[in-house]
Formats: sequence, C-alpha cells, structure tokens
Amino acid sequence: MSLIESAMARARTNAADAKAPPKSVAARAAPSPALPPAAPTERITAPFVRPRMASCQEYRVMVDEVATKNDGAVAAYRILRTRILQRARLRNWTTIGVTSASVSDGKSLTALNLSLSLARESNSEVILLDLDMRNPSVCRYLGVEPPRQLRDYFAGSVGAQDVFFTIGVENLFLAAGDVRATNASELLGNNRLDGLVQYIKQHTLSPIVLIDLPPLLNTDDALVVVPKIDATLLVVAEGHTDRAALNKAMELLSDVPLAGLVLNQSIESTHGEAYGYGVARD
Repeated sequence: MSLIESAMARARTNAADAKAPPKSVAARAAPSPALPPAAPTERITAPFVRPRMASCQEYRVMVDEVATKNDGAVAAYRILRTRILQRARLRNWTTIGVTSASVSDGKSLTALNLSLSLARESNSEVILLDLDMRNPSVCRYLGVEPPRQLRDYFAGSVGAQDVFFTIGVENLFLAAGDVRATNASELLGNNRLDGLVQYIKQHTLSPIVLIDLPPLLNTDDALVVVPKIDATLLVVAEGHTDRAALNKAMELLSDVPLAGLVLNQSIESTHGEAYGYGVARD
C-alpha cells in the first residue's frame, strides 16, 4: 500500500469509527425544519476584474472557457464540492482552510477551483481568501491585479468592505494580493481575521469561506490561522509529498476538525484527471 493510499485509508477508518446516535434517539431529537435565513440588508459590493484567459489556461483554472475543455477535472471538483458541502452543512462549518504539508502540492489551485465549483452550486455565496501572504498565488493564476492588497486589511490600513473583487462568476467573491508579505505571521496573528469573517457573515447569504493557507511545514503562518477557523482541508500530491511530511502535517492537524484529504497528481486518475478525495476524522 502506497503512502497516499495508507493515509486515505486511515482517514476513512477514522470517519467510520465516529459513533452515531441510535436511530430511536436520533428520531426523537430531530429538529423541526429550519426557516431559510433572512437576506442581509447590506451586501458585499466588489469591483469586477477580468481574469486573463491565457493565465487560466496555463494553470488550469476552471473558469467557463477552460472548464468546457476539461470535463474530467470539472467532474472531480464536483465530487469534492459535494463531499465538502455535506460535511459543512452537517457540522455548520463556514470557514474552511486549504493547506498542504509543503510547497508545490497544489493547494492554491485546489482552493481556487473548489471555490469556482462551490459558486456554481448556487446555494451559497462563496468567498475565497488568499492568506498565503508569503507566496500569494490566486491572483497570479487568474492573471489579475487586485484592486486592494488583502495584507493591507490585516495591517489596518483599509476596511473589510474594501478588499473584495469579483471575476464575473455569480456567487463568488475574492480577496487576495500579489505582493509578498515578509511579516505574514504577525499580520495573521492579530484579530483582524475574526473581524473579516464576521463582516462576511453579516453581508452574505449562507456563506462558505475558503481560505488558501500557507503550507504547514514551511512557516508557522498556517498554524496561527487554523485554530480560528472551522475545519481544514489537506492537499497531498502523490509522488511529491513524502511520508515524513504527511505524518507531520497530520500530527499538526490532529486537534482540529479535518474536512478531508485531497489526493492531487494521482497516477491512478479517473477520466484522465489526477484528483481524489478521502474523508477524514473530525
């Protein structure tokens, strides 16, 4: 059994071991159907920034023009979207970080393409935050220049209402940057993230906030953020993530809810695409 297969098998076993209440108890405890949430009186407003198609094609960002030529990848992200939404709705998760053990595992592209897939589902408003401030990638993949640098919000020089932009995809807002921040750990360590998430919740309907986090083993930046969010999605690249790195990453995330494990660059692909998903323990 390969390293990745072993990790995914362990994740599935942990999920299967979770104890469910007896059916009779679950039936007695079933709540009445909840009323749909009221729409906020004020919504996020964001300038439109047109993505550069050459960049999206180069990095395989699944905007419409690229998605039509990559049916297998789109289908893989739909499966990942469905599994994430099932767990998020069951556990009332709003904020989900996307990270990896080390660099070049594909976490940023996974976060970006997952946000596009979630937005197309249309039942939630999706916000993608690029908090990998030492190596911001979202804007580079899209080929855009953000109207405001997200790091300026964390530095206190702009307000939450100023950091968002849209690429023309309905239900999707982004906040990112294209300038590296050498003091990322200090910026992320203040309480500004809590304020940003609260602003999002007050100005969107049924939001899902995806956060592109730095790799776990390169700096302490991700570990500063992880305790502040609801769950974390771990991206693993077959043939790139070694056993020691994966074990260390799983150890660092052992005390926080894990939304799942994404297998990237799999040699056993489906429909020609290199993606997989493993359900992990809470």
